[in-house]
Amino acid sequence: MSVLKPLIIKEFDHQEDHFRINYVQRNGRSDSCDYHFHDNYELYYLLAGQRKYFIRDRIHLVQKGDMVFIPKHDLHRTRDAGPYHERMLIYFDDAFLETIAGPGNQISPHLLQPFRNNNPVLRLQKEDRRFVDVLFYRILKELEEKPVDYQLYLKALFIELLVYVSRCTEKYVEVEVNAPLDTPTQKKISEIANYIQENYEKSLTLAYLSKQFYISTYYLSRVFKEVSGFSFVEYLNNVRIIESQRLLRETNLPIFQISEQVGFVNTTNFGRVFKQVVHLSPLQYRRMQQATN
Repeated sequence: MSVLKPLIIKEFDHQEDHFRINYVQRNGRSDSCDYHFHDNYELYYLLAGQRKYFIRDRIHLVQKGDMVFIPKHDLHRTRDAGPYHERMLIYFDDAFLETIAGPGNQISPHLLQPFRNNNPVLRLQKEDRRFVDVLFYRILKELEEKPVDYQLYLKALFIELLVYVSRCTEKYVEVEVNAPLDTPTQKKISEIANYIQENYEKSLTLAYLSKQFYISTYYLSRVFKEVSGFSFVEYLNNVRIIESQRLLRETNLPIFQISEQVGFVNTTNFGRVFKQVVHLSPLQYRRMQQATN
């Protein structure tokens, strides 16, 4: 039996150094192509529909008008919560912010506050949502029509957006804007994911975790995948690789020692998994980071 692929109704992608905007309107069920993490910030805005968003160790139900802030190096993935959705993704890094600030100037720490909050999902109140909707539809119009100097205007609109939502997060500080999903099963998987985040260096197996959390191995394997979108091994390996990247960037430890510290049995296996996830060897990644710093 053939499986119908989701229909992409409309899509735009604008990419330049340190800054990218991707818009898609899709009909039909779809999960994001893969789990991932990256060296830049990601801002996700849902213009229509619903999605489930797994971020680090929690799953959130994202609704129309919600904004999601993904910090650098946080593991995440979106999943279906309905047959239709329309969303915009904006990626940027510290170098982009430095070009906006200008030589010798520092970016206000408030500008990145939404990416530092414990809750990554901001549910805008009606008045703020109207304002933000206008900004996003202006961005979409620039992507569609590409008038003269549209690249510059896209950046200006994004900076206006970033300033506005950073003010919103301060204004909403006393408001519970969007709690993670908390069915018993989802809470249990979040507990397990958090345990993996805190104990990745140990020799973790499904059998070990099933004993720790009083769940059968089969049930844990199946439900972890259903809830998070990751298999247990995928999640564990990615948590370990994220930490190994930090050690490669911030220390001079030899690669074999980093491999041991993040929980891999041997350096060969570490190198294979690292390249599978990052598409570079650990040494290539370290050299690339050194060249850009």
